[in-house]
Amino acid sequence: MSGASKLSQASFPCEHCQKTIFIPVGLPVTTAPCPHCGGKVTSPDQSKSSAEAPKPEPMPAKTEAIRLDPQPEARNPRTENKRRPPAPSPAQPAEASPAPAKPEYVGNKKRSGNLAAVIAAVVILLLAGGVTIWLAQKWKQDQDEPVAGGSTPQPTDENGGMARDAWLNNGWKKDASAVLLAFTSAKTLEERMKHVIPNEGVKEELRMYYSGGNDDESTPAESFGHVMGTPEDRERGIFLMQYRQPAQINIREYFAPIGSLEAIMGQQETSLLEMAHRIDEDNLSEPIGINAFFKEIDGKLKLDSSVFIQGKYRTFKLFTSYAQPGKSKTFRVVASESLSHRYRSNPAIRTYRFEDFAYPADFVSLPVEVDSDAGKILSQLNWHGENRDRIYKTATVELEWTDERPSNLRVKRLVCWEFLGVGGQIGNTEPQDNTGKTEPASTEEPSP
Repeated sequence: MSGASKLSQASFPCEHCQKTIFIPVGLPVTTAPCPHCGGKVTSPDQSKSSAEAPKPEPMPAKTEAIRLDPQPEARNPRTENKRRPPAPSPAQPAEASPAPAKPEYVGNKKRSGNLAAVIAAVVILLLAGGVTIWLAQKWKQDQDEPVAGGSTPQPTDENGGMARDAWLNNGWKKDASAVLLAFTSAKTLEERMKHVIPNEGVKEELRMYYSGGNDDESTPAESFGHVMGTPEDRERGIFLMQYRQPAQINIREYFAPIGSLEAIMGQQETSLLEMAHRIDEDNLSEPIGINAFFKEIDGKLKLDSSVFIQGKYRTFKLFTSYAQPGKSKTFRVVASESLSHRYRSNPAIRTYRFEDFAYPADFVSLPVEVDSDAGKILSQLNWHGENRDRIYKTATVELEWTDERPSNLRVKRLVCWEFLGVGGQIGNTEPQDNTGKTEPASTEEPSP
């Protein structure tokens, strides 16, 4: 602490800014600039006013005295105003300056307030989203399942059962799943026959592929999905469930050497055919596509086991890929006309494409004589040279390998349009002659 602060002080107001100026006691009359505003002021004669002036009190410990010297140094009034606290008025004695208050960190408070508002908004949004999801799931559950306890029941018919419209929309799914589960879990041939469409040759087909008992562990019924067909198909009592599994590939084999020893050593380039063959061999499993068609018969759903087996065991590809002279087999296919450079100049032959319904990549293109029974029926698909787009139709056809060597694959007969027993009945085809007129299908068996 300086010695000047220990001296007794006197004060007088500035005649310009009216602020208090402190001077030492006993200072003679002196003219000098005001330490506050810089104007010239003259200190009072203390000898005349000593009797009237109040008794001087000591300066507070932390207040620095303002000395009014005859030749003061040049001061900046603005700096002095910021640096010195305001002095007490002459009428009141000087008091100790209060301790400076701690600055308030307004910016931090604002940031804290904004963060709290953001957190609150996020919590509200999460709660609203959770409530919305719960309501949506509740609504979906109410739509898919009958609600017990007095809620809106499913429409029923006069006998108390589910109404026809409600069953066609959703009720069939439960029945179809039950039939498929019973079929795949059956242990004996007789049990399976209870759940399938009793077409000709179905029993022998089931005996061929299920002679050892249950063989559907790799494709369980729970893995099938329901497919909403057209309203027309549902009205006819035709429904579909599907199972799809893509091919699994051993990716490690892609980094193994491809081709012969000469190709591996760099002496010979690997052909594209060798690479494709190697990649095909490296597949861990082939893709699986199974179509489970159901037909409503006498108020109950029955499974088309022929379509089911054709997709599960890929019988169409096996039969068309390897010649079996003298053998014939019936398949469910998608038929359409195709172009053939071999027969394009022969007007007596048309070429038709037959592809597996579950595997579009499995197909064969076969020539058919225009004047044959099959050619007259298939002529409904002809688009080459016609003013219309390509036509596709599902059909049940019987393919045959000829007895000649080498054996050729041909169309033995077109059984019916659509799948036999599933919308397709024997005799629903009407052959067309070359003039475009239809003629009834022959009911006589072809002569051997």
